[in-house]
Amino acid sequence: MKCTTRLLLLLSIALLAACDRIPHTSGYIYSNDRYLEENVANWNSMISTVNTWNDGPWAEEFHEAIADGDDLSRFRFRLQTAHKNAVEQRASVARLTHRSEAADLHQHLLTSLQSVEDMFAIMVTLAELPEGYTAEQSALILARLEPAIERMDTDLQKLSDAQDAFAKSEKIQLTTSDPTRR
Repeated sequence: MKCTTRLLLLLSIALLAACDRIPHTSGYIYSNDRYLEENVANWNSMISTVNTWNDGPWAEEFHEAIADGDDLSRFRFRLQTAHKNAVEQRASVARLTHRSEAADLHQHLLTSLQSVEDMFAIMVTLAELPEGYTAEQSALILARLEPAIERMDTDLQKLSDAQDAFAKSEKIQLTTSDPTRR
């Protein structure tokens, strides 16, 4: 019985040690190629959401509603969700472990996510304007939105450049298109 107990104890310790080396658990450090893959995946996810609100039909409808002085409450839930997702994504990315060579790239991703989060926070503020808001009220918020979008665009470009530079320095081939679509 004593031998079985010791064996189970040793197996439990070995299992816990093994779990410490699995992604998304403490102690795991992504290899550079795997970290770059995670970084790009987060970037792609972020860009998809941003494009929906900056270049897509929702953006057009949102900006037309602002220009016409329409009630913006119909956008509130979707914008709050986009903002919440940006906050959660940044928190998740902050927990990604990486090698020291990826520290700069990691910081660029966090900065970009913060910019996206800030932009959506301002858009949520617009959507929370009360019905019958004045042009002056929306103009004050829009004045904050434009530089936030410019900062976000700059940060996203810096992230893209950092991803390319990291891939080159680490001799990692970045896939820029879906290989399954040929």
